Amino acid sequence: MVRKSKTETEQTRQDIIAAARKIFAARGVSRSTLEQIATEAGVTRGAIYWHFKDKPDLFFAMMEQVSLPLIDHIDEGMLANNLDDPLRNIQESMNEIIQLLKEDEIARTTFEIIHFKCEYVDEFTALDNHAIKTRCNFIQILNRAYDSAHSKGLLRSGLDPALCALDSYTFIKGLVRLWISDIDGDIIRNQTTALISTHIAMRYP
Repeated sequence: MVRKSKTETEQTRQDIIAAARKIFAARGVSRSTLEQIATEAGVTRGAIYWHFKDKPDLFFAMMEQVSLPLIDHIDEGMLANNLDDPLRNIQESMNEIIQLLKEDEIARTTFEIIHFKCEYVDEFTALDNHAIKTRCNFIQILNRAYDSAHSKGLLRSGLDPALCALDSYTFIKGLVRLWISDIDGDIIRNQTTALISTHIAMRYP
């Protein structure tokens, strides 16, 4: 048996993730099987187990493929963009998340699966705990930005930077979910820029 190179092995892993995304989107996570994913990826079921412990592990890898680069990009933007106005950086980062949904089919499909195609029960009950690290990273980025805004006198008096970070995380998470639901674009999709602008405007003195 010829051993695969690291590049070939990684490509197989990526092919499996791509196949899982397609099957999850079409059938829902609970109704998808590893056999179906293996067939879509053109590999054996054993090949899936070589790369992933089980279906939740594969689901989490699919989620991280989008979420981790996004968090890194947002973190870099917060540090490299308008250092004089951290609140504006938060606004721009939120707009970039929505822009990603508009332009990137992989990201859009992944978020759709996370929000609407997965029941977090049975073997997936603990999955939300695995996602805590990603959420905490994003909240920490927001917290640093709000702390910076507070130190620059840009945050309205009486507002707690930590609570503002949690509020903004809750806001953008809900906005993403509603954006995905609003297929016709009549309610949310055409208003996202204004909604984000208003959310941030309420932070200024």
